[in-house]
Amino acid sequence: MLHYNQALKEIGKTFSKDEINFLEIKEAIDEFKKIVTEISNLDLEDELHKQCIYLTNGKALGTTWAAMCLDDIIRTKMFIKGIFKAIKKLQKQNKPIHIVYAGTGPYATLLLPALATFSPEEIKVTLIEINTESFNYMKKIIEKLGFEKHVISFENEDATTIKIKNPGNVDMIVSETLQCGLIKEQQIPITINLLKQVPKKTVLIPEMLALDVCLLNFEKFKSNSLITNENTYGHFLGRLIEINNTANEKYNLQSDAKESQILENKQFQIPQEKKQDFDAVALITRITVFENEKINLNESGLTLPILLNKHKDLSQLNTFTLSYKIDKVPGFTIEWH
Repeated sequence: MLHYNQALKEIGKTFSKDEINFLEIKEAIDEFKKIVTEISNLDLEDELHKQCIYLTNGKALGTTWAAMCLDDIIRTKMFIKGIFKAIKKLQKQNKPIHIVYAGTGPYATLLLPALATFSPEEIKVTLIEINTESFNYMKKIIEKLGFEKHVISFENEDATTIKIKNPGNVDMIVSETLQCGLIKEQQIPITINLLKQVPKKTVLIPEMLALDVCLLNFEKFKSNSLITNENTYGHFLGRLIEINNTANEKYNLQSDAKESQILENKQFQIPQEKKQDFDAVALITRITVFENEKINLNESGLTLPILLNKHKDLSQLNTFTLSYKIDKVPGFTIEWH
C-alpha cells in the first residue's frame, strides 16, 4: 500500500498549489478515484448504494452519490487545499491536531491526502459517517492504507446529535455535507451540533457559508461570470444567512425538533432604478473554505446561482420575503408581495 500512500501525498501537493491547472487537477482526481476504487471495490451501480437516508433535519447521501462528489474539481481542490493550509497554521501549537470529520462518505475524500502527508504524531482524526454502507467502505480504506494510528475513533453515528469524545481537544471541524443553496442535506445542523461542544477557537472547515440575494443580468452572467467582476452583471440586495464558527451562538437549533425551525426570515426590496439593468433575482451560495481559499460563484456545482423569479417578470416585482428553515428538507422558501 506504500505506493498508494505516496500517490495520495502527491495528490495533496497538487491540490495545495495556488494556481489552478485543470488538466493537472483532473489527472489527480482520476488517480484518486483509481486508488479508492481499487482498495474499496465499491460498485457505484449497486442500487443499495444509491439509497439516501432521510432524517428530521435533512438527508444523508447514499454511498454512490457521496462518492461522486469527488468529481466536482474545484470543490475537491479548494477543500483539500484549505485543510492543508489550516493544518499547517495549527502546527504552530506544537501538539497533535485533532480533526473531527463529519460526513466522510465512503472515501474520506477530504482527509485522505492529509493522512498520507502528516504523521499520527501530527494529526489525529475522529471520523463520523451515518450511512453504514459508506462507513464500512471508509473504515476499510483507512485500515488498508495503514492510517489506523491516526484515528481516535470511527463513529457510525448521526453527526447532528453525536456527543464527541474529548471535545475539549478538538482543533478542527471538517464537514462538507453541502448542496447548492444549502438545501436538503444536513450541513447546518451538523455544524451547530459540533460547534456547541468544542472550544471557541476551533477551526471550522468551511470557515464561512452564506446565502446572498442578488439581482443578475442573466445574459451578461452567462457570458462573463468566470472572467469578470461580479459587479458587471450583478447587484447585491442582502444576505439571508451566514454560518461560521459562532453559528451555534446565533441559532438555537434543536436537534430533536419534529417541527420546522426557521433560522432566518428577511424581507428584500428590488430597487426601481435597477429593473432596467437586471432581469433575474438569484440566491448565491458563498463558500470560504479557509482564509482566502474560496469557491467563487459558478466555479462549482455548489456555487451555481439559483434563480428565484422563474416565470416572473422582474419589472412587475417589488418586494419578497425569504426564509431559511431546517426540517426534513432544509432550505429556503420565498413569498412574493
